[in-house]
Amino acid sequence: MRFKLKAVGYGKIKCAEIEAAPLTLFVGDNNSGKSYLMSLLWGIQNLGIPALIGELPEKRTEIEQELIHWVREHANAALKEGSRLTVIGGMAGHLQAVLSERLDQKKDELIRKIFNSADVRIKELQILLTEIENTPLRFVCMGNSRGIMLEVGELNGYGMMFSKENAGMEKITDDVCWFLIQMAFACLLDAAPDEIDGFYQNIYLPASRTGFLLTKDLVNKAGRERAFNVSTEQEALTPFIRPINQFLNVINELSSERAGEEALQGIVEYLERGMADGTVALKMQPNREVSYRPLGSEKGMPLRVVSAVVTELAPLILLLKHRKGIKGLFYEEPEMCLHPKLQQRMARVLCQLVNAGIGMTVTTHSDLILQHINNMIRLSFREDREDLCRRFGYSKDDILSPDDVKVYQLTAEDDGTAKVEELPCGRNGFAVPTFNDALDRIMDEAYAIQE
Repeated sequence: MRFKLKAVGYGKIKCAEIEAAPLTLFVGDNNSGKSYLMSLLWGIQNLGIPALIGELPEKRTEIEQELIHWVREHANAALKEGSRLTVIGGMAGHLQAVLSERLDQKKDELIRKIFNSADVRIKELQILLTEIENTPLRFVCMGNSRGIMLEVGELNGYGMMFSKENAGMEKITDDVCWFLIQMAFACLLDAAPDEIDGFYQNIYLPASRTGFLLTKDLVNKAGRERAFNVSTEQEALTPFIRPINQFLNVINELSSERAGEEALQGIVEYLERGMADGTVALKMQPNREVSYRPLGSEKGMPLRVVSAVVTELAPLILLLKHRKGIKGLFYEEPEMCLHPKLQQRMARVLCQLVNAGIGMTVTTHSDLILQHINNMIRLSFREDREDLCRRFGYSKDDILSPDDVKVYQLTAEDDGTAKVEELPCGRNGFAVPTFNDALDRIMDEAYAIQE
């Protein structure tokens, strides 16, 4: 992502300024807004660029018209020459201005869409694009279709590719220009071009994973009955927030006939053998039942009769086993139901996923998870890290660069609001005051009571 996020008056949050990293952690007090921030980041990346800037406006500002003119100039050149390579350059300010104005108009609609409710409010929302001037754009003519393709990405390889037909016109129309502008935003924000059901690349794992996984069939049945059965006595349902709906849809659409990324199967094996003590499988018939087979056993058992540690880990295992194209995971409280030993192993999984190229946004109350992350950051500075890796069984896939991690602490204030602050990273990682203060208090009590 090439942006900074600023949210003011968002739920309990006074002001939050967030710059996401390959591993972004939200820590701090309960009921302070950690999940709100994670849901907002999820919404920006999943709900589609039209949810952020909208469709082609009938009345356009001068800056919007100048941006459309600039895109048309390069796209028309591509129609004549076959392709046109340029960089964003001086148009960076125009892109920022359009994004800011449109987001100010659509912020309330965006929040309602994320939460399926008008009860959550936001006073101000800004997305600040960073270091985009040198981003290359390549416009390519699509031959006889008279369509235009836009490639957006780094100089060492284009990151995204979009195409749009031009309805047989010899010159590029305004609606094609606006489409190309939307696609440029999609790349710069690492966001979905549109909300495409069934093909999410950034997936939310909610805190209530066990409950949702065990009741997903009932939820789906209730949805089908309400959608297709007419009744005069139907009661109004309070909807889930959109990230939870996405989780249910994604889990329900997994298939045992589709394999996940081969490069991630080592992590799957570690989760199953090192944490779940068994394998998790998806049985397609009769109704996509998830089963668990303990190590050393030839017989599987339904998920509803196994331990909570298995049901908490099962969604992550199933996603990595059967889903390709995952770009990011939004993971609420990965430590849930885990013994301290397994919390450290979960932290190792988070590090390995980051090093495998999957962005991780995490809320956590676990000082053990944070300490392992700190250890892996400190290990990156050690000259004897190879010896230490051999001693503790780590590899380069476990080690974290401090540049890849950001930690934000949320603290409840006396007036009912919450303060958000970015914590600095030193050579030994991050110190989290809300964790340390709680540990200090309980140790002080222990010394006084047990002396």
